[in-house]
Amino acid sequence: MARLRKMRLSGTYGIGIVYGDLKPEHVVFPDGPERRPKFIDPGLALGHPASDVAKLVSRMVLGLIVQPPAGPGATAVLQGIGQFTDLATYRLTPAERAAWLRQLVVLWLMDTVNIFTTYLTAPTGLPLPESARTLIAQAPAVCTLLDRVSALLAAVSMDGRTVWRLALDHAATAAGR
Repeated sequence: MARLRKMRLSGTYGIGIVYGDLKPEHVVFPDGPERRPKFIDPGLALGHPASDVAKLVSRMVLGLIVQPPAGPGATAVLQGIGQFTDLATYRLTPAERAAWLRQLVVLWLMDTVNIFTTYLTAPTGLPLPESARTLIAQAPAVCTLLDRVSALLAAVSMDGRTVWRLALDHAATAAGR
């Protein structure tokens, strides 16, 4: 957590309007999985353009840790996330892309810390969903992921693209237990 406190929103991007609460449960497919998704419950806000993607990545990785798919499923999901970010950043210069990806990782970890500490500090009598209890039971995997990826971010000379790829590798390890 101390490492994340030192991180700042940075990059060549300015602050813009973001969806604000983009997470897997806010994406629905009312006309079937082959049709366009619908997004529900926006929390429109000003933020870094990577904010929405970071929250989505955070929730998906936590979901993989809570309930890892059989076989290479977690790796396939993380590869899909990597491909999505490749498409989202393909028009950026290499320097802009590196900065965007570094910021994505910072925001991802911040969201993960927020969710995780909310569960860990919940009052004893508060009924938590099963996924929250499972995540608490996986505390070593989550803490290891946070520690390893924040250490990558602390290595200031490390390129954002490298940080991103290594962060996805650490997420795969956390999901694979």
